[in-house]
Amino acid sequence: MSGESSEVSLLLITANVGTLFEQPDQLLKPWLDQFCQKLSTEQPAFVALHCQEVGGKTFITGMQHVHKFVDVLLTAPELAEYSRIRGFFDEDFATKAEFTALGSVYFVHSRVSDAAMWDFSGCRFHPIADKEIQHDSLRQDTFHKKLKYPPDFFPQFPWSRKGHIVTRWRIQNRVVDMVNVHLFHDASNLESVEQSPSIYVGNRGRALRHTLQKLQDLGLPEAPLFIFGDFNFRIDLHDIVHDFLPSTEARPVKADDETTTAMEYYQAGEDTPALQLEKKRFVLRDCLTQDGLLAQWRKYDKESRSFPQLFEQHISFPPSYPFSEDEGVTQEYMKTRPPSWCDRVLYNAAGKELVQSSTADYFLLGDTAEMGDHKPVCLSVVSHPTSTSQPEKTAPQATTAEHANNNKNNNNSAGGADSAGSTIEPSAKRVNCQSNNHRVHSGSGRAPQACAASGSCHSAIQWRQMLPPLLIYCCTLLVLQYIAGISSGTAAVLIVVLAASVLHLSHRR
Repeated sequence: MSGESSEVSLLLITANVGTLFEQPDQLLKPWLDQFCQKLSTEQPAFVALHCQEVGGKTFITGMQHVHKFVDVLLTAPELAEYSRIRGFFDEDFATKAEFTALGSVYFVHSRVSDAAMWDFSGCRFHPIADKEIQHDSLRQDTFHKKLKYPPDFFPQFPWSRKGHIVTRWRIQNRVVDMVNVHLFHDASNLESVEQSPSIYVGNRGRALRHTLQKLQDLGLPEAPLFIFGDFNFRIDLHDIVHDFLPSTEARPVKADDETTTAMEYYQAGEDTPALQLEKKRFVLRDCLTQDGLLAQWRKYDKESRSFPQLFEQHISFPPSYPFSEDEGVTQEYMKTRPPSWCDRVLYNAAGKELVQSSTADYFLLGDTAEMGDHKPVCLSVVSHPTSTSQPEKTAPQATTAEHANNNKNNNNSAGGADSAGSTIEPSAKRVNCQSNNHRVHSGSGRAPQACAASGSCHSAIQWRQMLPPLLIYCCTLLVLQYIAGISSGTAAVLIVVLAASVLHLSHRR
């Protein structure tokens, strides 16, 4: 991004909303109240809300509540100043090969003079002027890229709803990329505790590397990238058991067929287990407070260190998952999984430069409210006016302080890049809503156009940049031919030579 950019405030929110649609009567209102109150109080210029597990685990029945959720986002009085909204909800669960259950909604404040979205087919920005939400499979929409991870990325759980959605924005002359991501979970505590890193760390690493490669394959000029969602990063359960319970005796609990259904860890001379583990049960006898978890367990949160090209603000909040779903309980964890920082906001080197030159805050939303099993995680960035050019694309030389402390212990904690899978082109048919000033999209609609002969936005951008200097050179040579009497053939040769030189220099840039 180049040229002057005015001050702009960004609020980036990631929220796994699955339980909202499983328990709508209990959770939808307090969740929406917290969200609307936050926007009403702070009035950030641009808000990005990335949702995972839209419709919940029982999505066949849960999807009926998604439109109510969207209607509140579009019509809430607290959000009246957000005059432009774009949203994408992948609700087409019948198309299992593409279904991700992801939802991305973007809010632009009325005071923002420049707001545009990138058209991945037309290879240009389009101004945003109204409120528009798209539903179903999103297959043919050209303003985002959706991908579902290949099934072999998670062999322990062959069917899942994991994937990503990519959008590119220009806000007040600042170009930013936004990626909504949902990575694979830990299917069993009994598997997680067996080794460090666990087998699930490799699944997540492979998927995240796949996403990063897909972003690179788009061929777009580098910009600040914010990738936020439910990464499902888990604490290292194996190391926690060995560090916190070093002298315990592990006793397996067997079923009739001799399969292990639970592990119990006993300290010497005691009859009550200090820790009980089952596939979906985690009971630690000496429970830690939220402050205790933050102080003592942060060093076991290792997965992000496997990605030195990604950065994160210092975490000063307790684990975002798994909070109790019981009515009236807001700050206790369920005894299903070890509490972990699953929900994150990460960014690339260009994003780090933007964050470090801004006023930033990293926090949980609704820490004292009923928000479901995941508390939303937010990054607030208030940037300052700049007139600097976008830096050239270079590899970052260092990680964040937290990454650097333990990076040497995690060289092999995630799987390598994988070329499987393909980016899915999204969808939408327009339906005008008479009751509200917005458009809702569903089903299929216009087919995307080809971006360029090469299929690359980068090629189209290069040609647009090269045409003006080529025309200048040609006109100059024609003038020289007229003044100096150069023959037409000589002028043609000079034109070809200079054009080739311009092409060569542009390619090297």
